[in-house]
Amino acid sequence: MDAENRLQENYDKNADAYAQFSGTPLGTLEQQLFDLSIKECDGLKVLDLGGGTGLRARDALKAGARAVDVIDISHEMMLIGQEYEKSIGRDRITWYHGDVSKCLDHLSLGPYDMVIANGIFDHAHTVDELEAMWINAAAYLKPGGRLVANRNNPFSQCAAHGKYGVVFTDFAHFAGGLSYHYRTTTDPPLDFESMALDVYYSGSLEIPGKFFEDFATVPWEETPIVKADPEFWKSYLADPILYIFTARKPE
Repeated sequence: MDAENRLQENYDKNADAYAQFSGTPLGTLEQQLFDLSIKECDGLKVLDLGGGTGLRARDALKAGARAVDVIDISHEMMLIGQEYEKSIGRDRITWYHGDVSKCLDHLSLGPYDMVIANGIFDHAHTVDELEAMWINAAAYLKPGGRLVANRNNPFSQCAAHGKYGVVFTDFAHFAGGLSYHYRTTTDPPLDFESMALDVYYSGSLEIPGKFFEDFATVPWEETPIVKADPEFWKSYLADPILYIFTARKPE
């Protein structure tokens, strides 16, 4: 089975239980970091690359976006989102099946005021795939438009024991990076095959800097969950698992 089909099968398998991650400490932190990153969305048209069940698309609508287009490789993930939107009588999310590591011009997208690229870059198997994802993040965005994205730190010791809701296991090194399993502590657990290319998880801007500028990491310390219990989050702040950051496409 090729990488694209494995990824689709992996997400299809986890679709039904995916929402449980939001109840873990890391899931809550991610949600709150994302909320901080998408302020001032009033009237914006948004593209959500790898949008899955539409969780971040709904966040964008809640923050004032007028419409969101979701692209994802998993039919099952999108079906859950479509059924939810239908149940509340809303039709402001449009769903497209696609692989965000390949050209998306056939979908006739954009232009957009904001692009969300949350959770896609840790599925790039090669530098070429990684760059293709960044090309897609920039190609349909208006000049001056905003990006919200993330990266994981596969070597964080906080992902070795499950305290924050995830455990990284089964590391396998290859030239230019490593693969590993991203497992949640939910019941049932979610298990995702993830990739970590050296050029990305290190925080290097070598590739994203070709397309974006004004990069800024969203501060963990500003989230309500960290403010409420700084002692619980002390080890996390010293060695974070997840970074959410923003950037801007040059004018």
